[in-house]
Amino acid sequence: MKMMHVFSVAVHVSRKFLTSQHLPFNRSYTFAVPKNRNTDLKTLVSTFNRLAYRNPVPPIPDFTKILSVIAKRNHFAAAISLINQFDFLGVNPVLKPTIYVFNIAINCFCHLKRVDFGFAVLAKATKLGYQPDCATFNTLIKGLCGSDKLHQAIKLFDRIVKNGFEPNVVTYGTLINGLCKAGDTHSAIILLQNMETSTCPPGIVQYSCIIDSLCKRKRFVEALKLFTEMKRKGVSPNVVTYTCLIHGLCSIHSWDEALELLSEMHARNVSLNVHTFSILLDALCKEGRITEAESLLSLMIQIGVTPNTVTYNSLIRGYCLLGKMDVARKLFDSMVDQHCTHSVISYNILIKGYSENKKIDEALSVFREMCNEDIVPSLVTYNTLIIGLCQAGRFEEALLLPYEMKSHGLTPDISTYNTLLDALCNNTKLDEALKFFDSMIDQGCTPSVMSYNILMKGYSENEEIDEALNMFSKMSKNGVNPNVVTYNTLISGLFHAGRPEEARMLSSEMKSRGLKPDIVTFNTILNTLCKNGKLDEARSLFNTMDDDGVVPDIVTCNCIIDGMCKSGETDDAYGVFLSLSSRGLQPNVRTYNIMIDGLCKASELDKANTLFLEMKANGCSADEITYKIMVQGFIRAKQTTRAIEFINRSLNGNVSADVKKWLNGCCPPMDQKILSSSN
Repeated sequence: MKMMHVFSVAVHVSRKFLTSQHLPFNRSYTFAVPKNRNTDLKTLVSTFNRLAYRNPVPPIPDFTKILSVIAKRNHFAAAISLINQFDFLGVNPVLKPTIYVFNIAINCFCHLKRVDFGFAVLAKATKLGYQPDCATFNTLIKGLCGSDKLHQAIKLFDRIVKNGFEPNVVTYGTLINGLCKAGDTHSAIILLQNMETSTCPPGIVQYSCIIDSLCKRKRFVEALKLFTEMKRKGVSPNVVTYTCLIHGLCSIHSWDEALELLSEMHARNVSLNVHTFSILLDALCKEGRITEAESLLSLMIQIGVTPNTVTYNSLIRGYCLLGKMDVARKLFDSMVDQHCTHSVISYNILIKGYSENKKIDEALSVFREMCNEDIVPSLVTYNTLIIGLCQAGRFEEALLLPYEMKSHGLTPDISTYNTLLDALCNNTKLDEALKFFDSMIDQGCTPSVMSYNILMKGYSENEEIDEALNMFSKMSKNGVNPNVVTYNTLISGLFHAGRPEEARMLSSEMKSRGLKPDIVTFNTILNTLCKNGKLDEARSLFNTMDDDGVVPDIVTCNCIIDGMCKSGETDDAYGVFLSLSSRGLQPNVRTYNIMIDGLCKASELDKANTLFLEMKANGCSADEITYKIMVQGFIRAKQTTRAIEFINRSLNGNVSADVKKWLNGCCPPMDQKILSSSN
């Protein structure tokens, strides 16, 4: 029989599974039942037992209904125990089962991550003469995919198709979902195309699954192309499809395209839900586009979609980012009136907002309010407060919080300790930092590489490079491997301490450990070489960066341009400046200041003035330093009249108050009268 051939090919099961005595049903399964479902399960099992002992025994569908409910409630071991108890899959069962009973058993084993037992049940079914159906194979394919056995799932699918079995839309959908979760979107699309020539064309579920997978992998062009193709073929997108695309577009800051999709949803009468709105609201708020977020909230309420806690949290975060703490607080308070419960995240957002806006007392007030409302603070809550207190210089209070955390049953994590350590070092409290570092170990927290890096940076920046090197030795002895940041910190410290040879030795040691120097390493060395007038070495290093796989950034180019200008090689510096666009780099205000200063000192004032005008045309705002360089350049060249003309033009332009103040007082006293009369 052809179908029997399908099963013998598709299912490679050891013969030991083919007899009931070797099936896994003779195990004694114990199963934990959630308290809130304990009564329900007992009732179901009791009902099943009463049915089994009735005379006459009820028909098999009465039993399968109960087994199905038990399985749907995730009591898989319980369902298997009942099937085993009454030998439903045996040679002489209490009642002759249907393939549906076998399918329930297969499904339970697959959920218990024992797909091999599921195949054993299939083998038993075929031996007893039962015909597996689509549900049988769909369950096994899903089980294989869920057990990270995608290759076997594809193999099973191919074999059953090859031997004449016609998959249904669930079969295809199950395998497409498995492929997408494994990141093989290409194969999923091929399977989708195969569906189009089969008896079950793809529907919205299959398309949405692939579109979601493409979006998660940032392949938005392909996702939108498939979305357009789907609509062209008459498959109408649903809220899931649109939400996947909107979420993806928001992740790459394509707000306008996301808003267009929302409008399209509304125009197509696709049911908009709170999840879709919340995704877009959150994205707009993070971008600071709060006015559009407010309009979206109004539309949301207008069409009858009720905002939830997540929606309000996004808006509160948006106001906090803009520093509008009064508005954020009012919105927070209004949540209760809208029957929205404050979550720990709601409080964390408000606490962070106050902390970042230098209102630490208000943040602490919200924290106390949170505790009074019986909302248990999280690690994030405490870490946020610690950062806020440290930024406010209130270290004593911050240092007490780890102990308070423990009273709430929370264990401070490495992030908590590193935050405090960093704050102490940044405020030159190095003795306290070292004591705190030692206390970390006493409290059972093993310092990370970041912990050591923080201390080494603190010592280096406070010109205690030997202490930093001692910490480096201690780090190695304690079995903590240094990273690129470790070496960059020490190399920079040694250069600043005037110990270049030791810095170069560390650079070589870094490479011998298999750590590749990054852009920070190169910039540190380049900056030191240029400052010490070793331009040939700096130029050589700059030219070999690409060979080491490190692309120069604007900081790198600023270093080399500055070094060349200070060495009088203004033409070479200008050549590097002109090459920035071909390197994909945009000069910043420091770049312009360095180059303009170099040109002024080389008496190329016309070129400097042209560059100054170009700077403004390119949207780079000149700062006070730029104006000082230009004016001093004219004065140094004894071109006082040009200096005054430059000042007048600048004062009539759009410059800051500080720049105006400096310009008004920058000319020599003998020219101040001329400047006043010209005003």
